Amino acid sequence: MRMPASREFREIYERSGINTLFEDYVRRLALVTALVFASTAAASTAVHSLLLRVPGPRLIPAVFSLSLAASGLAAFALLYYPLHRRNQMRAKIDDSLVYSLGYMTVLSAGGVSIERIMERVAEVEERSPLKLLAAKFMMDLKLFGFDMTSALRDISRRSPSEALRKLLDSVNNTVQTSGDLKTLLTYEVERQLQMKREKLRKMMGTLTYMGELYVTLMVVAPVLFILMLTILSVLGGALGSPVLQLNLLVFFGIPLMAAGFIIVLDTVLGGGE
Repeated sequence: MRMPASREFREIYERSGINTLFEDYVRRLALVTALVFASTAAASTAVHSLLLRVPGPRLIPAVFSLSLAASGLAAFALLYYPLHRRNQMRAKIDDSLVYSLGYMTVLSAGGVSIERIMERVAEVEERSPLKLLAAKFMMDLKLFGFDMTSALRDISRRSPSEALRKLLDSVNNTVQTSGDLKTLLTYEVERQLQMKREKLRKMMGTLTYMGELYVTLMVVAPVLFILMLTILSVLGGALGSPVLQLNLLVFFGIPLMAAGFIIVLDTVLGGGE
């Protein structure tokens, strides 16, 4: 496992939108992991020695294994959180990018500069990831003294969305060359609309397939299984109690299949929310 200070983790962290400095987050991660290990060791020692009466030779391995597992889970959660947050922000940006592009295209058609366009996006954008990036762009220009190219490059590096990074790089190149933002943004709007149509078309096909699968697994299969159990119980060939098997199917099998289906559906369609 790579150390959390690696380049990959730093890139994920910078694109997650977390306001805390990366170095401070790593220090907090180490501190929380150590505190969880110590507190778990103390609590586990008290429980094993006072309540369970575990002898000394077995006490140390038990306490150490529980403490190591708890601290490992805490470290994993803190390491995974930036990745989860980055994925959430990427989904929000990709979902609303075409609408934000449409607004930017209207402004560019009126001859508005990229500075003013980003300022307006920071003011009117409701989706927090785009709003944060636009605000960061204005902060780089007005507070930190960045030039246009450096500010665009900075927010492109911090963008969790690959589509937005490519767009910002294209805007940066256009600003440095022709300056014709209207043509670029118009083309990007048309391309994003086409991609969104294709994505929705694929999602409809996936939903149709998942609906058929749901009917087969959750409706047809339980009915057939109940009929088979009933016939076998009448003929005397059922293994075990039919009532117990039906109870297991109704109260355990069907809810378990439903939970699995929900997880699969969320995994398949999670990127299209």
